[in-house]
Formats: sequence, C-alpha cells, structure tokens
Amino acid sequence: MLNPPSGWTTHHSIVEFKGDWFLFYHENALSGKTHLRSMELADLTYGEDGSIMTINS
Repeated sequence: MLNPPSGWTTHHSIVEFKGDWFLFYHENALSGKTHLRSMELADLTYGEDGSIMTINS
C-alpha cells in the first residue's frame, strides 16, 4: 500500500480517527540523513473493490 519512501525503514501504523483512516510512517527526505527521520501522514483511499490504493510518498 506504500511505495518505499526515502530511507530504509518505515515502521508504519494505520489509525482510524473520526471515521477516516490514516497511515503514519517515517522517512528521511526532510533531514537528508538516514538516521534522522520525519513523521509522515497519508489519508487512506480505497478502490471500488475495497482495496487500499497505493500511496506514493
């Protein structure tokens, strides 16, 4: 569901809040360093068949 972000790990979680679903993950694009990570948030969207659409970070 998530194309690989910059960095080598994402440690993601899916959370429901007020009826909407979100993916939280981290990457290092803002820091430019592999050991400094930034939190990212993406809305989950669904296809007509109920599948989760791929997120491009």
